[in-house]
Amino acid sequence: MESVYFLRKVRKKDTYGVYRLSNEDYVRKYSVNPNKIYWAEHVLWFKNIINSDNDIFYVVTDGTNRFLGQLRYKIENHAAIVSISLCKSITGKGLSDKLLNQSIKLICDERNEVENIIAFVSENNIASKKLFEKTGFVFCENNNGMSKYVLFINKE
Repeated sequence: MESVYFLRKVRKKDTYGVYRLSNEDYVRKYSVNPNKIYWAEHVLWFKNIINSDNDIFYVVTDGTNRFLGQLRYKIENHAAIVSISLCKSITGKGLSDKLLNQSIKLICDERNEVENIIAFVSENNIASKKLFEKTGFVFCENNNGMSKYVLFINKE
């Protein structure tokens, strides 16, 4: 039987799941800041994020509401900067593009001012580069080891 996965808005009870995933070696390896995150810093950051009007945060769950990943959008003017992290238990199953596309639809429905979505991807993160290209993002530039991809939203 195929598993079903859902996106929902982040909740306070997701604090530890986000913390644990964010500190996984494979997630830190490709992050802008590769250092481990301390719990106290995470709690403060998480509280600010979930109370921010400029941050839209979805979590991936299954039918049992188990935390399986995150997709975050930071709204800046008419752009949304996206980041995605999935738990090992669901990576490699062809879900990334489906979840990313679903979150893009949600963010565009929720925030009408968004005209493009930007992803910054580590030069060494081949899987993420493929994901964003497969999803329709266009490579724009390479700066300090990070590639910038942009998805232009068609509002028609």
